[in-house]
Amino acid sequence: MKAKESFKSKRQYWMLVIASPLLIFILWLVVSKAGWVRPILLPTPAEVATSFYDMVVNGYSGVSLFIHLMASLTRVGTAFLLGSVSGIAIGMLRGRINNVDAVFLVPSEMLRPIPPLGLIPLFILWFGIGELSKVLLILISVFLIMMVSAQAGTRSCQADAIRAAQTCGASRYQVFRFVVFPSALPQIMTGLRVALGTALSILVASELLGGDRGLGFIVLDAANFFRTTYVFAGIIVIGIVGFIFDRILAYAGRRVVHWEGRR
Repeated sequence: MKAKESFKSKRQYWMLVIASPLLIFILWLVVSKAGWVRPILLPTPAEVATSFYDMVVNGYSGVSLFIHLMASLTRVGTAFLLGSVSGIAIGMLRGRINNVDAVFLVPSEMLRPIPPLGLIPLFILWFGIGELSKVLLILISVFLIMMVSAQAGTRSCQADAIRAAQTCGASRYQVFRFVVFPSALPQIMTGLRVALGTALSILVASELLGGDRGLGFIVLDAANFFRTTYVFAGIIVIGIVGFIFDRILAYAGRRVVHWEGRR
């Protein structure tokens, strides 16, 4: 009986997974075909598909789509990796050591509300319009998200669990490795997914800093010349990339934090 209910629940879940984007697509098709919104603002799916195909075959601005994609993935990947590692390390230290938390409290909480676009003029003055400024703009946002997630996860570790491990003779490293870190992992994995989405959204802003490569460049350049179909095509590519990597992180989270939800 339980197996039957589980199968029914999963079937309903996957039906909704398929139905929700299909409904959005149908709504887009109806609105664009009916002319309720001007084509320059909302082109039809067929027009966007044509532009997408043109980008795949001929590239954009004389550069292949693969090169644009790799340029963006390199920027996002570098910033995401460095920002995640440093953010997790500092966040866990803040969660365990009050003096470290005191050092980072004011700077991080003043920096977090500032939108990335607000930092662009300063980054141009400090680092120019090269790759460094683009990577740093994404890295800072990822770092702040992961620091908060890791700190919250570390502080969620129950004091009784730590005392029990210490009573059994566990060293400080063993307490961290087998008690504190596993306790923080669920929030760290969630933070990684949030940070990845943020990194991709800031990608467009970071590529305001000049250059002629990247998915963000495609979106911004197409928007400047009112090539709306290419704007949509570029956004869809970014969305597909984000969806794929989010699913990878979600799968990794289920494998790594396999005990979550089974307590």
